[in-house]
Amino acid sequence: MDYLGFFTTAFTTIFVIVDPPGNIPMFIAVTEALNEKERDRISKKATFIAAALLIFVAVTGGSILEFFRITVDSLKIAGGILLFAVSVDILMGSRRREIYVEKSKESIDVDSLAVFPIALPLYSGPGAITAAIVLYSSAEIPQLKLLVILSIVLTYVIVRLTHVYSSQIIRVLGKSGSDIVARLMAIFLAAIAVEYFFSGLEGKLSTFRLR
Repeated sequence: MDYLGFFTTAFTTIFVIVDPPGNIPMFIAVTEALNEKERDRISKKATFIAAALLIFVAVTGGSILEFFRITVDSLKIAGGILLFAVSVDILMGSRRREIYVEKSKESIDVDSLAVFPIALPLYSGPGAITAAIVLYSSAEIPQLKLLVILSIVLTYVIVRLTHVYSSQIIRVLGKSGSDIVARLMAIFLAAIAVEYFFSGLEGKLSTFRLR
């Protein structure tokens, strides 16, 4: 069993979708009117909520699929399409994140700001939720499922670190640097999405052949 390969795939997938480096400018923009203490409080709360939500969805996703009679292959196909759309969205420089910033500036409530738009949907959007369910459901043994959880935890540890050192990172990367990193990650995400799609399609076709 290739544990390292599976962990690398799981971590890369979650990391690319959550996109900690690409979201640094957004986090700063959303919290720019707050002082250092408030920004740190929001960071801790948002990171915890986003991580907890993704782990909860990953663990319970299988039961949800079973309830609605959705196969993992179907979810892979749908997830592949969705993740590909997310990657194109990032590559084309969508204004969706800017909209979140404008909404947050209309009414600043420190606690609610941590939940929306930072925790959800900025750091745990539909793409991350879909990927977490697919990865966890595809893991056939408990050890692999634990690696998915570890991938999620590690990703959000990095998110927290990017918040702590956000000013220094922005100074080094600059706005254009962050955009380049986000678009580079989006290319990898598109490739992962294609793999998801064809893996699910292959599973579906093999099911039809058995019939």
